Amino acid sequence: MGALLLSIARGGGATAASDVDADLFRSPHIVFRSLAPGADHGRIGYVAAGAPDAPRKLAGPRCVRVAAAGEKAVCLRTGNNPVQPYEVVRLDRGLREVNDEPLSGVPSRARVAPDGRHFATTVFVNGHNYISLGFSTETIVYDADGRTIGNLEDFTFTVNGRIDNSVDRNVWGVTFTADSRLFFATVAASGRTYLARGDLDARTLTALQDNAECPSLSPDERTIIYKKRVSPTADQAWRFHALDLTTGRERPLAETRSIDDQVAWLDDEHILYAVPNVAGGRTSADIWTVPLDGGPPRLLIPDADSPTVVGSR
Repeated sequence: MGALLLSIARGGGATAASDVDADLFRSPHIVFRSLAPGADHGRIGYVAAGAPDAPRKLAGPRCVRVAAAGEKAVCLRTGNNPVQPYEVVRLDRGLREVNDEPLSGVPSRARVAPDGRHFATTVFVNGHNYISLGFSTETIVYDADGRTIGNLEDFTFTVNGRIDNSVDRNVWGVTFTADSRLFFATVAASGRTYLARGDLDARTLTALQDNAECPSLSPDERTIIYKKRVSPTADQAWRFHALDLTTGRERPLAETRSIDDQVAWLDDEHILYAVPNVAGGRTSADIWTVPLDGGPPRLLIPDADSPTVVGSR
């Protein structure tokens, strides 16, 4: 789809939605976690992609992360099990809870495949014997019914044609192709991070290049955006880069702030991402957008994070 008209949202209220709009998954909408202060903090919010400054509508449960696509959504949230305090909840097209499964750690990332046949969760975990880059993750891919397809750490990982059996391997940041059998992800091993292509049927991960994290594939499947480490300084560590999958050309985007997030795509020319915001004595985040053509970043939805776009493929 073509570029959408973007307007800057600097305010706007919210309307409670007992029933989700029938066209939520039929036309382009931005689905996100609402961080507006009040009793609905953390609930799922959504707005039409062409009117991001309209009052947000709220539905579904409170989440730590949320992702939606293919007429389905998943919510990573705090549960009631003291042994495994977090869970992933599958939601239907009305954002109603279908079932939940325990998670092994603290929620980090979630993605639903464009066709809705698979989804992935990433959590930070403790108890691994080897920790790469100072943390340890677990990334699980599920089918549409919530059955586990596999832990991506168990897939065969190949670098430069050779199988890598590093014991410190971590995988995170899944992004699916349109048919959801193939995907891309970050693989960390032996102190390096790689952009890798995955195959659910073959249960393989193949390194494509290094120094690329949290990839996100464009709707037309021509471009991948990832964050690239450009500085050892914490507040300048990351810069978003675009990789043209046809030409292999890589270029930085105009967003120069160091942002630790997996971007989502608004359309084939614009991405969405959350930027932390500390103001008035509280910590929140806002959703920003930046075009691929070098234009400046713009505030899109205040008091919100964890965006994905539905109804655009």
